[in-house]
Parts: sequence; C-alpha cells; structure tokens
Amino acid sequence: KFRGLSKSTFYLHLKECEFRFNHRGENLYLLLLKITKK
Repeated sequence: KFRGLSKSTFYLHLKECEFRFNHRGENLYLLLLKITKK
C-alpha cells in the first residue's frame, strides 16, 4: 500500500491518517471547514 509514497510526503500522510482516526466519528467536511475559517 505504501510503495508509491515518497519519503517527503510520508509525514503528511501519517498526520492525515492520525487526524482522520482521531476524528472518525465526526463530519470531516464540517470540521475542516471550521479549521480553515480560523
């Protein structure tokens, strides 16, 4: 699964997975909209 993932984007991918896991019960669209409005 991670064969196409470069070293430079691995950290961002890991952080995205962490964010999605920590907010798995929430509406991600609304949450990201709220974060970007700040």
